[in-house]
Amino acid sequence: MLHYRLKRDPRSSHQQITRLLKSIKPEQTLDVGAAQGILGGLLQGSGLTIDGVEPNPEWSEMARPLYRNFYPTTVEGAHLPDGTYDAIVCADVLEHLPDPLTVLKQLVKAAKPGATFLISLPNIANWSIRLMLLAGYFPKMEKGILDRTHLQFLTQDTASDLLKSAGLTIEKITPTGIPVEEVWKGGENNPLFKFVQGTQNLALDWFPRLAGYQWIFVARRP
Repeated sequence: MLHYRLKRDPRSSHQQITRLLKSIKPEQTLDVGAAQGILGGLLQGSGLTIDGVEPNPEWSEMARPLYRNFYPTTVEGAHLPDGTYDAIVCADVLEHLPDPLTVLKQLVKAAKPGATFLISLPNIANWSIRLMLLAGYFPKMEKGILDRTHLQFLTQDTASDLLKSAGLTIEKITPTGIPVEEVWKGGENNPLFKFVQGTQNLALDWFPRLAGYQWIFVARRP
């Protein structure tokens, strides 16, 4: 089963991260938690060199052909070389870990001085979660902010504190919206779908802490 699916929305996390990588053109990139190779596939033909880490056996077999070097294990088990990568991506990864700070510190060691970190994390302060809490609910779900495999629940501020504790300097934070195409499958050509998508984009610009589904952090190793 594919838990993660590529979203076509240009403001989705993988689409934003792909554009960022193409703009900064790192010599060597590490995709941590590559899943079935979404990022590797998006970067095919870009001329960028990308390695991957993914512990799920089924997903790692799917992803392996899309990367130069591939580590079918956890970050801790990968024995990554020190001072190697110009960019490290953690897209929808750290919220699944019992100790994300330790993993981030290991990744900082694997990065070159001045390397860029691109990290996406779900926003527990999204309006939908606030409404559920107001009603007394905090359910476990199959996917989304309350994914049953999430171990960390972070706001923009607590996520920022996590990155800073690992020694990273945050340069930019942008939100993503709720994936309307997942909620309303096949509705892309419906005028109402386009209205909902456009309204959400305005909310992301005006009220990012409330409307944001995820945060994308651009950070730098000193």
